[in-house]
Amino acid sequence: MDLVDGMKVFLASDFTLYLKTHEAHFNVTGMFFPELHKLFQKQYEDLWENFDTIAEKIRELDHFVPLNMRSFGTLSIIDEFDTVLDAKGMIERLMLDHERMTVFLNKLFKIATAADNQAIMNYIADRLDAHAKMRWMLRTMLNPVSA
Repeated sequence: MDLVDGMKVFLASDFTLYLKTHEAHFNVTGMFFPELHKLFQKQYEDLWENFDTIAEKIRELDHFVPLNMRSFGTLSIIDEFDTVLDAKGMIERLMLDHERMTVFLNKLFKIATAADNQAIMNYIADRLDAHAKMRWMLRTMLNPVSA
């Protein structure tokens, strides 16, 4: 995979995770509804805010942005929810998605390094930190007591 293809996967995956997190925001139920509703909103807003930047990075590489659901379905490393889950199931799936994003972004960082693209390396590093934080917040909801 080259840098352009990797950035297209990043774009599709970010958008899919945005939609999935927004879906969790709309459909979460249970006694922790207010906290989860707000947490999911904060996370989907972060994903949405970065969607445009990812697309602009692709354009900076002089390539066009794939912007249709068919392309996103093919490119994304994130799967959609296939059913409405309970709150715990939503948290677990989203946590795993952020783990998947950090693994992918670490690989993409190496590709950007090989391409000597400092701007994209810096951006990916920032997004790695953001996904790690989102994962941590979700993981803490599942394991509120630590040793």
